[in-house]
Amino acid sequence: MYKHLIFDLDDTLLDFRKGEQVGLMNIFRDHGLENQVDEAFATYQTINRGLWAAYERGEINKDQIHNTRFGKLFESFDRAVDGIALEKEYRQYLNQNYFVLDGAEDLLKNLVNQGYKLIAGTNGEQRTQELRLEHTGFGRYFDDVFISDAIGHAKPSTEFFDAIFGHRQDMDREESIMIGDGLASDIQGGNRYNLDTLWVNLHQQVNETPYQATYEVNELPTIMQIVSK
Repeated sequence: MYKHLIFDLDDTLLDFRKGEQVGLMNIFRDHGLENQVDEAFATYQTINRGLWAAYERGEINKDQIHNTRFGKLFESFDRAVDGIALEKEYRQYLNQNYFVLDGAEDLLKNLVNQGYKLIAGTNGEQRTQELRLEHTGFGRYFDDVFISDAIGHAKPSTEFFDAIFGHRQDMDREESIMIGDGLASDIQGGNRYNLDTLWVNLHQQVNETPYQATYEVNELPTIMQIVSK
C-alpha cells in the first residue's frame, strides 16, 4: 500500500489547458491575431511543445523557452513583436489561472482523510504555481510542494526526485507513487527513479512513447481505488 503520493499539478489537478487557452486568446486579441485564433493557437502549441521537449532533454534552458516562443509564433505570421514583453504579459494571465479539473478537490480531500501524505511535484514557475495553489485552496492538502523552478531541475531528471526524497526522509520508494498526465515528464521521471507511476489520461490519448506507467486512469476518482490496493 502506498503512503506518499507525488502529484503533478498542471492538467492532473489544475486545469492548465483552460487557463492557457484563456491567456493565449487574450494575447492574440490584444496583438492583432484575433482573426486567426485557431491557427495561432495550433502554431503556438507546436512551438511550445517542441521547446519544452528540448528543455526536458537538457538541450535548452527555461529562459530560452520563455524568451523565444512568442517571437517564433508571431514570426510565423510575418509579425515582428517583442517576444519577451509578450511573455511577461502572458505570465500575468497565467498567474490568474485558478481553474481546476472536475473531481480534483474531492479526490484530494478524500485522500487526506484516508491518511495519505500528498506531495506536489511539478514543473513550472515557482510564483505561478504558488499563487494557483493558494487561490484554489489546494495548497492545504499537500504536506510539501516541490517546483522545478525552485529546485533547479525539472522532471524527468533524477535530480528533481532527489530533491524530494532528500528532503523527505520519511519517504520510501516502494511506498511512493508518481501521479501525473505527462508521459515524458511524470511517467518517464518515475521510471528513471524506480517509482511506481500512475498516468492520468483524462483525454484517453494513445501512448506512443516508450514510457510505461504502472497504472492508468481516465477519470480522477479512480485514483483512490488504485492507490488503496
